[in-house]
Amino acid sequence: MAVKAFEILKDWLQSLEPGTKLSRRAWLEIKYTAPDEKEAKDISEDISKYFLSLDYSDNLSGSVDDIDLVLEDRAQLWAEEWFPKTESMLEISLHCYNWTNVNEGEKVFQMGSFEIDEIELQGFPTTVHLKAVSVVENSTLRGVQRNQTWENISIWKCADDICQRNNIKLYWDCADNPNLDHIEQADESDLHFLMRICQDNGRSLKVTPDQVIIFDDDKMEQQEPILEIVKPGLNDHNPKYALVHMLSNYSLKIKTRDIYWKCVVRYQKGKKKEVIQGEFVNPDMEKGNVLHAGDQVENQAEAERLAKKKLRDANKEQFTGTFSSLGDFRISAGLTAILTGFGVCDGKYIITKAAHRIGSTYTTDFDVRKCLNGY
Repeated sequence: MAVKAFEILKDWLQSLEPGTKLSRRAWLEIKYTAPDEKEAKDISEDISKYFLSLDYSDNLSGSVDDIDLVLEDRAQLWAEEWFPKTESMLEISLHCYNWTNVNEGEKVFQMGSFEIDEIELQGFPTTVHLKAVSVVENSTLRGVQRNQTWENISIWKCADDICQRNNIKLYWDCADNPNLDHIEQADESDLHFLMRICQDNGRSLKVTPDQVIIFDDDKMEQQEPILEIVKPGLNDHNPKYALVHMLSNYSLKIKTRDIYWKCVVRYQKGKKKEVIQGEFVNPDMEKGNVLHAGDQVENQAEAERLAKKKLRDANKEQFTGTFSSLGDFRISAGLTAILTGFGVCDGKYIITKAAHRIGSTYTTDFDVRKCLNGY
């Protein structure tokens, strides 16, 4: 733990009367690195008098993690002499003490490193928003527009080529690796291009400070649940799971249209127009709408795998929800949780986004979707 953060906690503990314990506390440790400097500077104390709030968004796939740091700026320090330089970095940690009970002690959540990419000045009152995104260090993954064409290449090989030219690691966690006849990157950043080919081919992508992760959603959903979300007012918690504390509100949605019974992939290959066809059926339905797709495939097995992914993409948003709770950094994108006491919406869900807000207090909003059965 940083020295300044330790001193904050030490001062609080020394102020207690004998026999009493410190109530819940949360505070941020913020380090700043200018583009022409190698060492980060702890600015936690310097900005504490201007601090209003920080929002941190943790996304499962499709968007990079980001933060929005809001500071009071009536003196125009941030608009003038403290205005951050291009490519400046913020490293942020959240410290909590006795957050869920008086014997818990201190816990630290490393949010990560973020590059400041947008600064917004607002009034009135006069504030500055420092907006930053999670980035791979020393990488051109996000900032350089490129043009390139690939022929007869697998998705993994294409992603690996991009990661190698950016000097970053690729973590591949997919069951199959189909070939593509032709794919083109046109005036796109490598990150935008990777997100596009993953989305087009039923994969998910996550960027962390040290690697690019490409994975299958269904493998994430197969994880054992960690958390349980119990409807307020019920005393029905299963001690096997960690309970999400103090829900303040929730919203659950059930989609009743455009849900499919099965998907059929049909592709005509080559000059002879050889028909390759495969399908996948929703195991929870006996009949219903049929989804048709004509994507390029090499054989029936690949057509069946693609039909499964297409059906999954079409149906995975059938049950979704949004919750708000007391701040809880155990809640992160990619974890699975059990919903209890919500009627037809009960079951296993995956967290698709967690938004942590630290201001006058610490709260967490998070989005979920129900895990599909068998696909």
